[in-house]
Amino acid sequence: MFDHNRSLKRACDILFAGIGLLVLFPVLMIIAVLLFGSGFHNPLFLQKRVGLDGRIFVIFKFRTIRDRTCRRLSARGLRFAETLSSILRITGLDELPQFINVLRGDMSLVGPRPHSVADHYRFAKRIPDYAARLAIKPGMTGWAQIQGWRGPVCSDDHLQARVACDLEYIRRRTRLLDCAILIRTVVLPFRTLARYRAQRQPHRALKPCLGRDRRLV
Repeated sequence: MFDHNRSLKRACDILFAGIGLLVLFPVLMIIAVLLFGSGFHNPLFLQKRVGLDGRIFVIFKFRTIRDRTCRRLSARGLRFAETLSSILRITGLDELPQFINVLRGDMSLVGPRPHSVADHYRFAKRIPDYAARLAIKPGMTGWAQIQGWRGPVCSDDHLQARVACDLEYIRRRTRLLDCAILIRTVVLPFRTLARYRAQRQPHRALKPCLGRDRRLV
């Protein structure tokens, strides 16, 4: 039964990730062009993350953190670039290239978010049952994310809350729960932007740390 469910989930991942890439391809291209125009020579950011059973894989994201490799911009261009990067991070649109990771089998559509190699070992020392998150494939979104625990981990309480959500999902996971998480993930960017426009403070729209640098997501 377990192998059957795993095979069915993999089939759903391939189907919906493929559809997602096809439908959102124009959006991906527009974001890539805007990022290139904002000074990023390479709009894609690649980083090693820890996945199922501790296996290392390379994750794909849109690059939203400026560094020395970025082209110099005018003050107006820099304001636009910072606004674009902020919107991509707040809405989670910077994660869209991870459909490629799902098709490759590195990730699932739903599961615990993968952390960088350095953060994985650091967090494992702080939370005794942290490694239990590796029992299933990491996901583009998950139970923790729709509960508001997005962004970099910046406190022990934040980390414990995320891990607790991840372990709860692993215990409860069903296809129905996955569908509910995906639906809530789709509407999350619209809700976040609505709160952002109302409050003009993106970090107030979600749990702590979202307004900060998302390098550690």
